[in-house]
Amino acid sequence: MEVEVREPQWSDRLPHHQALIHRAVVAAYVFAGFSSEASSSDTTLISQAELSVVLANDTSVQALNKEYRGKDKPTNVLSFSTLDDPDEADLASQRGVLPLGDIVLSLETLISEANEQSKRLEDHFTHLLVHGVLHLLGYDHIEDDDALEMEGLEVEILNRLGVKNPYEFDGDRLFEGAIDE
Repeated sequence: MEVEVREPQWSDRLPHHQALIHRAVVAAYVFAGFSSEASSSDTTLISQAELSVVLANDTSVQALNKEYRGKDKPTNVLSFSTLDDPDEADLASQRGVLPLGDIVLSLETLISEANEQSKRLEDHFTHLLVHGVLHLLGYDHIEDDDALEMEGLEVEILNRLGVKNPYEFDGDRLFEGAIDE
């Protein structure tokens, strides 16, 4: 796994981002069934996943969002999957290597959303990492049933990491658009 810090403020705002990334990626990978490893500290597990996490800013994420999604605005997280078919992911995992893809996060958007939703930045960051990994593993939230499945997985994974359900706000369902589509 490779982490590229393109926005220096990430280190100031989340100095332990490397550990948070490791925990979130391993937990999502294990819980989604792509490994039977139980220990989130297993470095061999993380070496199986060819994955890049880019810690960027609104300007660079907006450019990517415009180029690849036709949306000329920043967003919280973008995922670029190497594998198009979940069956390919399962087969690659059995061979010992899983080329997942890239996750790109925007610091300014994460800070703004965390503040608006009264969440800790670390928790929101962890949620979006889990969300991004699930996208790379073939999950999506285009259809309602798929969204419910993906959100359910996110909630379970985050619960295991000690992060509250990100889809509830003051006991109610969080507003639509918690994850930019």
